[in-house]
Amino acid sequence: MADPHLTLPERSALLALMTLIREASNANLADELGIKIKKEEREHLVELGYIKAWQTGRYRAWVHELTDEGWRRCGDELGSPTPKGAPKATRLQYALTRRFAAFMARSDLRIADIFVLDDESSAPAVDITDRIRAAYTELATAPGAGVSLTRLRRAFADVARSDLDAALLQLALEPKVRLNPEFNQKTLTPADRAAALRTGGEDVHLLSIEQS
Repeated sequence: MADPHLTLPERSALLALMTLIREASNANLADELGIKIKKEEREHLVELGYIKAWQTGRYRAWVHELTDEGWRRCGDELGSPTPKGAPKATRLQYALTRRFAAFMARSDLRIADIFVLDDESSAPAVDITDRIRAAYTELATAPGAGVSLTRLRRAFADVARSDLDAALLQLALEPKVRLNPEFNQKTLTPADRAAALRTGGEDVHLLSIEQS
């Protein structure tokens, strides 16, 4: 359930950062979405652990970025009721995002499957995705079993990491393909953390492909 203690401007700040995906200054937010994160909003969101914020540059401009908890909170917000007293445009926004959240639930999609940077989601060469499927088949103990990206990357020493990452993200758009984080983070080795793929505000470590 959505956090009832967030104000409408605080909710808008989170959704704006989710929409931009990357870290953003108030100038970025104003230019692209017409909003700014004020001091009291910033401090409350940092206190709740939803964003990180720091100052940079000659003029000490504030820059903001969603944390993993902030991404989770944005996922909750997509399906939440319309805040009381919201203006007409916001009521329309929440009506649309509830439909969006319902579609994600029906399609077994997570927020990390949707909000990726454009340059991360560009279509890779077909032979790379074919090779990933073949490598997965060799490494998986059973269809749908998780294969660590650490093991998978060893089979692609000849492929640039950015190309492999793009291919994995493209493949993960298919219904039976998932990129998941390791549930037990304590089992991750330094190699596992280095092989992780960052998408939608979280690190993913496992590839699984269900049988067609």
